[in-house]
Amino acid sequence: MKRFKKQFLAAALIVALGAAVYLNWSISTPKTASKTLGDSKFVNATVATTAVKKTSAKVKSSDKLTKKQREFFASAKTTRQKTQDKVVDIASEVLSLDTASDSEKSKAQSNVAAVIKNFTLQDTIESTLKAKGFSNCLCYITDSGCTVTVLKSELKKLKPIAVKSTVQSEADIGFNKITIVTI
Repeated sequence: MKRFKKQFLAAALIVALGAAVYLNWSISTPKTASKTLGDSKFVNATVATTAVKKTSAKVKSSDKLTKKQREFFASAKTTRQKTQDKVVDIASEVLSLDTASDSEKSKAQSNVAAVIKNFTLQDTIESTLKAKGFSNCLCYITDSGCTVTVLKSELKKLKPIAVKSTVQSEADIGFNKITIVTI
């Protein structure tokens, strides 16, 4: 009886393995297109021309930034990320030390929590401002307030009050602690 159970179990495992291999193969094989490229209904389709127009419109909006502006936003975001990572690394070192006191550990935990909170708020503010029409922006939140960097040409069109109201609603920072910098 034991031998029958072992053989039955081995057979069941082989069948299960075979089924898994077959499913993996059937899912991973690329599906061939049922339509051929030369079909008459695909020639001169209007869908392709509208897709090209939409793509070129997106390219034009990103071309508004000069090389200097692109470099500024890229380097500023990298610097901000490195600074925040440094605070988190220092806090994790303090937490891992056996000689650290409880007050040092709680301070390190609160620093990490503040960095995560500020990072989340900065990202939310930047996303909201982009949704309001700013093509590129940068937000810094510190204990003393918030600094938002936007393009000068876009600030004229969209008004500074849109930036300040966004920051105030997302981060609960007073209008007098919000600074707008243009490039």
